[in-house]
Amino acid sequence: MKNQVDAVKYKFGENIREIIFGVEDGAIGNLGVVVGMIEGLAPTNLIILAGLATMFAQAISMGAGNYLSVKSEKEYFAVPRKERKYGIAYSKHKNPVISSLVMSISVIIGAAIPLAVFLFTDATVGVAPFISVTLAGLFFLGIVQSRYTLRNWLRSGVEILIIGAFAALAGYVIGNVLG
Repeated sequence: MKNQVDAVKYKFGENIREIIFGVEDGAIGNLGVVVGMIEGLAPTNLIILAGLATMFAQAISMGAGNYLSVKSEKEYFAVPRKERKYGIAYSKHKNPVISSLVMSISVIIGAAIPLAVFLFTDATVGVAPFISVTLAGLFFLGIVQSRYTLRNWLRSGVEILIIGAFAALAGYVIGNVLG
């Protein structure tokens, strides 16, 4: 059983890039949709529909893009050139299909974070709960990341929280300027 747990932890760690990228991108991207629609006074059912559509569109797009990029990277390092030695070992064991599935699932998990608030309330409460829950989810993601990177959990959580907050703020400002 311990070997199975270690194998799962290893595979998780091998795909940490996809997990962090996918959850963060899914959460912030969908938060932008939700906040923009709340600010535009859209009804709750349309916000949920737009959030779900965004979630699955992001998951498909990010998964496909990740598949193509990992595959291209493997092909690039397969060309026998002396200057391409760096990265060969990494690219050899990276599986584009698994990497893409991890990315897609991570995007769905991240995109579900702002939508989860709708289980407890509706859009009439304003944007604060949606932003707060999303940023808390990103902080938790940083804590999980620290288990695999051996960084301080607080520093890791705060780093992802701050970067996510800047991305959310940028989306909010752009949405209000253009909206």
